[in-house]
Amino acid sequence: MKPAWHASCDLLWAAACLALSVSLSGCGPAELPTYYGRQQTTFLDASVNGTDVFAGMLERAGHEVIERRSLITSAMQSIDAIVWFPNDREAPSEEVCEWLDTWLAARPGRTLVYVGRHFDAEPIYWQTTAPLAPKADQAEYRARAVGSRISTSLADSKTSTCPWFKLESIEPVNVEELSGPWSEGIDAGKCEIALRTQLSPAHESAILLASGKNTVVARVPVGDDDSEKLLVANGSFLLNLPLVNSEHRRLAGKVVESLAPAKRIVFLSSNPGGPPIDPPSEDMSLWRMFKAWPLSVILLHFAALGIMFCFARWPIFGRPRAKPIEVATDFGEHVEAVGKLLARTRDKRFALSQLPAAREQQPSGTRAQAAL
Repeated sequence: MKPAWHASCDLLWAAACLALSVSLSGCGPAELPTYYGRQQTTFLDASVNGTDVFAGMLERAGHEVIERRSLITSAMQSIDAIVWFPNDREAPSEEVCEWLDTWLAARPGRTLVYVGRHFDAEPIYWQTTAPLAPKADQAEYRARAVGSRISTSLADSKTSTCPWFKLESIEPVNVEELSGPWSEGIDAGKCEIALRTQLSPAHESAILLASGKNTVVARVPVGDDDSEKLLVANGSFLLNLPLVNSEHRRLAGKVVESLAPAKRIVFLSSNPGGPPIDPPSEDMSLWRMFKAWPLSVILLHFAALGIMFCFARWPIFGRPRAKPIEVATDFGEHVEAVGKLLARTRDKRFALSQLPAAREQQPSGTRAQAAL
């Protein structure tokens, strides 16, 4: 029986192709989304460097996927796995590594999947789609492919270390052979994995996937509680655009299988410097809602409607008119009030017995005489 992620490969492939083809539908080269390591609510805005397709594979395998951009201790207690795509070519800071190690050791069976930043799908996109573009745009597509490849090479030419591993710059390698347990059933000749750095784990590890001397995926155990770290050199087989490749989907499926059984998974995205740790709570006043999209637009419309209602309901427009003057000396008012009071008693005999006294007290020339 095929695993759940494999059964949905056709759907995922279609989703990845949709993310790829959006910018070919007349939007022009400048419209290509290239933000890294994040998800979108729809594939129409998905980036070639996004994680939407991989997150969908995990969801279809039965996992619950949540996205966060900060490490909040109280909110991570019920989480079983963290998948981290940092938008930072430097190794994680010691502070972030310590927090994640503490989180891994706090409960057995937890997993951290760390995916290095040293890959960018943008050059592959421009190079692949240049022949499909209008002839007038093909030169621009190729120029963008060269430019993005050069900027990626310059950004990757660094060496950094952290408590987990050491990153060393190497000559760019397009993987042509794979070894290790995860290489079984994978046609390396059809893969498009590119390596620009060598990831060397700082502790004893099991190499799950390698290309020659270069580590692609390593498993590092944490303590004796079956918790572990999966260190992935880069996202060249996990990001949206690379997952169009069927061999990459098989490799991504091995990551999905390593996270079984079903877990609560957080997709952690962060910018250079790493995610904030236990950041102070934000302002919880009602004004904060006016900054949240799309609630801000909805509330502004309601506020405008409320102002219009107030102007229509309460202000007085036009020339002011004086209210009728009430005459306090009119004895007829007293007679009417007494009549209403007697009517409330529902005693006709008592009311008629009061008429002679009322006639004796009535003043002349008032509407009380007419009433009696």
